[in-house]
Amino acid sequence: MICYTEFCFRDKEKVMEKEATLLSGDIKKTYVSYLIPTIVGMLTNSVYCIVDVMFVGLCIGAQGLAAFNIAMPVYTIYSSLGLMLGVGGAVTISVLIGKGKKEQVDKVFTLTVLCSALIGIVMSAYGLLFPDAFARMLGASPQLMQGVKDYLQPLHCVALIYILNCTMQVIIRADYNPKLVMVAAVCGNATNILFDWLFVSVFQWGLFGAAAATALGPCVAMSIWIFHYLLKKNTFKFTKHFWDFSLLQRIFKNGVGTFILELSLGCVVIFFNIVLLDVSGQDAVAVFAIISNIAYVGKGIFNGISQAAQPMLSVNYGARKIKRVQATLRTALVCALIFSLGCYLLILIFPQPIIGFFISSSDAGLIGHGVWAARIYFISFVFTAVNTVLMYYFQSVESIKVTTMIALMRGLIFILLGLAVFPKFLGELGVWLTITFAEVATLLITLPIKRKLDKLLASEAVE
Repeated sequence: MICYTEFCFRDKEKVMEKEATLLSGDIKKTYVSYLIPTIVGMLTNSVYCIVDVMFVGLCIGAQGLAAFNIAMPVYTIYSSLGLMLGVGGAVTISVLIGKGKKEQVDKVFTLTVLCSALIGIVMSAYGLLFPDAFARMLGASPQLMQGVKDYLQPLHCVALIYILNCTMQVIIRADYNPKLVMVAAVCGNATNILFDWLFVSVFQWGLFGAAAATALGPCVAMSIWIFHYLLKKNTFKFTKHFWDFSLLQRIFKNGVGTFILELSLGCVVIFFNIVLLDVSGQDAVAVFAIISNIAYVGKGIFNGISQAAQPMLSVNYGARKIKRVQATLRTALVCALIFSLGCYLLILIFPQPIIGFFISSSDAGLIGHGVWAARIYFISFVFTAVNTVLMYYFQSVESIKVTTMIALMRGLIFILLGLAVFPKFLGELGVWLTITFAEVATLLITLPIKRKLDKLLASEAVE
């Protein structure tokens, strides 16, 4: 009994120490302690995405790339659902901790995990029972239908694990264990890369093999992050008395911005594919498959930079330490800007090796097409970086309406407007300029709103 009491006391002491670090520790040092594991995990995730495209492009060819790109929005459908609950739950938990309302934390955690699991089961059942309908929903043409279905089948089988993994990586990071999230991501993504080579290159299983390799990744990651609970490193715990409709609403509201933005990324791929097929044909869609996956790498890093700041932003917002909130935001913005500028310089200086990495050297015309398109498309990166950090900032301080507005503007409204207008006057060039238009227009609207919110939060500060 004495040993158990001492263990509980030490455990509680560690939790209080971690909370104190978020509330009063050195901001840059604390941010970096979350940033490095998050970025490493995101980078390995990005590497496996690149490897997926590389193996499909080199081993299957342009038609395989086109089918792959048609199927790719399935990832954003599943991740949008998982991240909506993960981010919504993590933000709610962190704000409650900052406000000192720790009795509600376990309810939020339990609701988040159960909802994620339920949604995963439903999505898996739908995809497996109605494969043709799902493929058509993604925009599969009759010529690409079989390839799209081959790619989707293994992913539908692990929808529960994929969605739950997206949720738990955010929750565990907020539960003061970003390093475990990093280890799980690295191991899961390394598994995917290994089996990509084995299934696609060695066994020649085509698109089915590429997807089967991807399906193994979250299974490995889940088997690792579960140790957070088996070894009792968790401070958020399951509870029988979890039902609270107001908390459930709060989770969904705090996560809706992420859901809209992630889901819209999948919709954008579908819209771009349709317009590019109409304006330029299948080669343009193959080029977009490469560009969109390179962009996915960068956007993943922007999300990582933003997610690393979320626990600090939300906990300090809950405690009304607004100066620390603003300092954390500035640190995240600087990191995002430096990274985005570095990425664009690489695209400008080395476009041919980057595009050529995904395409056989015999497809010289496709490489030249990709180089031209990439230089235009990635002008958007600096604005994407700023908008991503700002959206997570609004989300972290529970400014739900603004978060939703930003997600809708940059993820859907301005994209649709750009695709409806620019290609009519500029052809394919207008398609590649659409993302830059959407990000710039969103930023111009967002900045005045941020200034108003900053003044409001400053008036509520307790410092």
